[in-house]
Amino acid sequence: MSTAGDKIILGSGKLYVDIFSDVEAIPTNELLEVETNLLGLISGGATLEYKPKYYEATDDLGLVSKTILTDEEVTLKSGVLTWCGNTLVKLCSTARVTESAGKRTVKIGGISNQDGKRYVIRFVNKDALDGDLRVTIVGNNQAGFSFKFAKDKEVVVDTTFTAMPFDDEGTKIIVEEDIPGVVAALTVTSVAGTLTGATKLTVSPTLTGGNSYMYKTAVSITIPELNDICNAGTEYGTWNGISDITAITGNEIEIVEVDSEFKAIKAGKVAVIAKI
Repeated sequence: MSTAGDKIILGSGKLYVDIFSDVEAIPTNELLEVETNLLGLISGGATLEYKPKYYEATDDLGLVSKTILTDEEVTLKSGVLTWCGNTLVKLCSTARVTESAGKRTVKIGGISNQDGKRYVIRFVNKDALDGDLRVTIVGNNQAGFSFKFAKDKEVVVDTTFTAMPFDDEGTKIIVEEDIPGVVAALTVTSVAGTLTGATKLTVSPTLTGGNSYMYKTAVSITIPELNDICNAGTEYGTWNGISDITAITGNEIEIVEVDSEFKAIKAGKVAVIAKI
């Protein structure tokens, strides 16, 4: 029996890969999911595998036992259909690529050439009706790769990325799904503006192309539902994403990202800090 928020996930998606360093957090969707980070269009979908390992201690008669989790193995597998020499650098820690006179050359091998890089790997399944699904890990391809050249079959590079812990909690997988009927969250910050009684806002993530911002400020504000109409007739004002807004310190201010029909897509609010 289904419950509220349940959905059927169909189809494949896209695979994005970018370098990850120890000092940075997972990049925002807007920074990670760009064409330059696309590993390649994939073939055969993607497979996320989580394999826990346990140790069980028991007495000789089987009367008492204790089981503890000792390890967690996480892999993300996919086949890359569209690729070039630059793709191999993200799949092999000893790969080096050079380009000269219209030719790209990739050298692979030599333990001393290992670059030690970790990557943030993001699989995105797009669903216009029920919302998107994102699977994110940090790691690298430890399974190598193989090419099969056949006269009647495209060449697909199979990859197996092994996840590593990437935060203080030991997290290895992040699964994010849009909840149907709920607006996506905007992070809104408020600082004192240039003029007395004004606040300066910043919003993350950045505005989606074709959309615009509306705002409302009051003592207390309720976030709109997905596709609610937010225009001047509903006490909202337009905001260009840059200008300071007149508001009262301590009140709430809400920013709503709307589409061309003023339907709410994303929203967030914050307590106002205005210049005194």
